[in-house]
Amino acid sequence: MNAQGFDADVAVVGYGPSGEIAASLLGKAGVRTVVLERDKDLYARARAVTVNDWTLRILQELGVAERVKQDMDVMPAVSWKTYQHKLVFRLVQKPDVLGQPTAMMIYQPEMEAVIRDHAARYETLDVRFGHTFAGLEQDPDGVTVQASDDEGHAYTLRVRYVVGADGGSSPVREALGLTMVGTTRPRRWIVIDGEVLEPWPGSDELVFWSDPVRPVVDIPLAKANHRWEIPLAPGETDADYDSEDKVWERLRALGMDESHVRIKGYAFYSHHLRHLEGWRRDRVVLIGDAAHLMPPWAGQGMQSGIRDAHNLAWKLVAVCRGQLDDTVLDTIETERWQHVEMLTEMTVRLGMFIEADQRVLVALRNTLGPWARHLPFWNRVLQPSNATNRFDHGWVTGRPHRRNALGRMIPQPSVFDRQGGEHLLDDLLGDDFVVLGAGIDPRKAMTRAQIEDWTRLGARFHRVRTGFATTDEPHDVIDHTGVLTQWMKRHRAGVVVVRPDRFVAATDTTGLDVPGTRATRAVVRPATSPAVREAAAS
Repeated sequence: MNAQGFDADVAVVGYGPSGEIAASLLGKAGVRTVVLERDKDLYARARAVTVNDWTLRILQELGVAERVKQDMDVMPAVSWKTYQHKLVFRLVQKPDVLGQPTAMMIYQPEMEAVIRDHAARYETLDVRFGHTFAGLEQDPDGVTVQASDDEGHAYTLRVRYVVGADGGSSPVREALGLTMVGTTRPRRWIVIDGEVLEPWPGSDELVFWSDPVRPVVDIPLAKANHRWEIPLAPGETDADYDSEDKVWERLRALGMDESHVRIKGYAFYSHHLRHLEGWRRDRVVLIGDAAHLMPPWAGQGMQSGIRDAHNLAWKLVAVCRGQLDDTVLDTIETERWQHVEMLTEMTVRLGMFIEADQRVLVALRNTLGPWARHLPFWNRVLQPSNATNRFDHGWVTGRPHRRNALGRMIPQPSVFDRQGGEHLLDDLLGDDFVVLGAGIDPRKAMTRAQIEDWTRLGARFHRVRTGFATTDEPHDVIDHTGVLTQWMKRHRAGVVVVRPDRFVAATDTTGLDVPGTRATRAVVRPATSPAVREAAAS
């Protein structure tokens, strides 16, 4: 314990994907972090099945994107078919604008193993496997966490902040006395994971088999793994599948046998539509499944937790460094919930396509789907894009609007450095705040106070030039594709301040001041946490 009486700055409870990303980013930034993870070993079952370009961009920041992609497969499209192999509908992945593949199939244990191995290099990160969270007590200065080690011995941990990344059943949420609102769907599903022994026609295609009685989600995972998600029939229960032989009955109905696949495991799930109203309670913030749960259809549950962690991490870093007041932590929910809610609604729409069990609706879908799939409207409403990677309320100067860049994620094109070396944009800019000027040194558009304030936050300043010519200016970024410059022009910005999570915090057209407590309170979404409501009322 240091002179101030703290064992660490942050305790992260839970070391699944959300906790891994939060802890890794905190450790990378040098924030003293302790992780409490009750399991001694990595969870062996695959749960999530895919990652998209935003998630891969976050993994790029950690330095593991290229490594994890070696264990992934590109997912070009998602198809809906009847059992007669009639193509009903197909969603084709959108073009890449974030510098990473739009969608890739994963094998989650392999991906997590790479992230954990990489995180082990951070000296300020202390991961305690087999240690169980038992409770917490908050006071104005910090949090005392009760825990037990891998031998059951109780101890306490004194930290400044706690991150609850401990899943849908979240003991941290329970310790705070919080409950989620929403519903759980009554239909039960059996999820079967298998190792592919002999590929079959179409085994590499993600297919939703459309049937009013027994629809099936047929998912090719990376590393020669496969998954089937099958609803239980009316009157069936988990107990009806109490042996592998009975599980094989479901796979044989799909044309599978022991020559195709080896069953690695199976489990039963219900689909939840639940969320927490108020992710922050004083010095504790809940993220991922501890704060929100959605059905799996869009493949966005795990990824939403990873994005929560990314949003949280840079803010906690700034708070722990004394650069920002901890009121900024209220904006984690105000910024992230808009996107989570949008994805949840998208997931529900996909579920209507997948789970439809009324024969008239199924016949209508199967008849109109082949025609409707050619309409671009469906790609917009049934899958996310960088245009939807935005928020309307949060840590920005001014008010986000459809015509400005505030609260939007900047694209990540390939760029040149001043000597002609090619990089992805984020790799050239680094992890901190950056101020970009289209064709100008951005400092020429700023006051001295603005330059000093952003510099105190660690910001660096870059002129963005188009063309291919090299330059003698050390901070020039050569936008040889024109993608970044055109994006700024489309959003009416000549200068943008980009946060560590690659969202725009300020522009020359909306104001280039560092968002302050007063400005932040003015744009926070009402409702959610008591702290937000009290701040808005004050």
